[in-house]
Amino acid sequence: MVSRKLVGVVLRYIFFGIGLWVTFAAPVMAGWQLEWIDDFDGSRVNKDNWTSQIQANYNNEIQCYTDDDTSANKNYDVSGGTLKIISRRQSNNCAGLNGALKSWTSGRLNSKDKKEFLYGRIESRIRFNSLKSGTWPAFWMLENRINEHPIANDGDNVGWPNPGAGEIDVWEWYAGQPHTYITNFFNAGGCGSEVRFNYPNGSADVLEWHTYAMEWDQNAIKFYMDDMLVATQNVSGCAQYKEPMFVLLNVAMGGTLGGAIDSTLHSATMEVDYVAHCSATNANNLTRCNPSSPPTETDDGPVITSTPVTSIISGNAYNYTLTATDSEALTMAASVLPNWLTFDSSTGNLSGTPSASDAGLHQVTLSVNNGTETTDQSFTINVFVTGSTNSDSGGGGSLDWLLTMLIGSLLIVRSTVLKNTKDRL
Repeated sequence: MVSRKLVGVVLRYIFFGIGLWVTFAAPVMAGWQLEWIDDFDGSRVNKDNWTSQIQANYNNEIQCYTDDDTSANKNYDVSGGTLKIISRRQSNNCAGLNGALKSWTSGRLNSKDKKEFLYGRIESRIRFNSLKSGTWPAFWMLENRINEHPIANDGDNVGWPNPGAGEIDVWEWYAGQPHTYITNFFNAGGCGSEVRFNYPNGSADVLEWHTYAMEWDQNAIKFYMDDMLVATQNVSGCAQYKEPMFVLLNVAMGGTLGGAIDSTLHSATMEVDYVAHCSATNANNLTRCNPSSPPTETDDGPVITSTPVTSIISGNAYNYTLTATDSEALTMAASVLPNWLTFDSSTGNLSGTPSASDAGLHQVTLSVNNGTETTDQSFTINVFVTGSTNSDSGGGGSLDWLLTMLIGSLLIVRSTVLKNTKDRL
């Protein structure tokens, strides 16, 4: 009989091999490379990056959002290297709401159709100046097909929070619970959940500068305050959050979460040092987007970040999702496809089921365009007839060497059994 000690040694080799395969199949990026930043070093809101969303009217809020960044009572002040979004107690016949009378004015900026992002790290350094009740500032994101201003008629006709119009709240604060802030999700599939994070120093923390961030890929979304992990959400099975999103910054007043406004409050300011997007890299070990480093050049076009599946057995469903990063909004297309495959340009999903008659090699060419540059991904899919051969998974590398090691380990055990048997004869 084989000794337990020998079996234990063999098993340790097997599990060591599995660990090596997992390590090499899924490399972890160490740092972050800055791709885009608005550090508000001018004197007005940069309209190449932002739109003042003056038509917004949600959640029973009482403010009128304006585009005023010049008057004495302006709602946006860009000075001293920061953006100040200022809510003010002042009567206003709201231009964006057909002249409706409002008792407060405030600001709401979004980067829709100007700066949109798919995966990476999105961060902003923020502080708020008041703990009085009634305020509701936020740093958040929406999927770019939502039917909100500005409307480009490029498929942006989806109602919140359906696929294409989902929401992620990176930092949402209100004076009713000043010692916490909220990270949250709104979508059609019940993906993600609300997390209320308790500030380490209580409500005083919201008055101080902190960096709030979301790290996002197709499998997970993580939220950070400074370098502190606040929450991790698994979105691998979520049908949403797989397409570009844009940033929003606003100060709402009253409403379903802001609540009753303190009668002594006459203004409140959300101050933003910068908003930045960065991509994962192995070139450094930075834990944040680094505002002091220059953004990478984008002239080379979008960077495709996904690896195609290159083999499939007939009768089985093929699935591969094309993903890419860039500082601009991306458009995906397929120029070369076999007839058994279909490509969804809105999600980047390539899918289909080959039959036995499709056995052989099939060329595929997909492309990603950022408005000026196009990056192609060409590959060949090998369709095997059911039972003819073992196919490569294509996504994480071949397991042939691991199977060989396992078989070899079993042969070692068998050889030892035979030897022990002969020794006894």
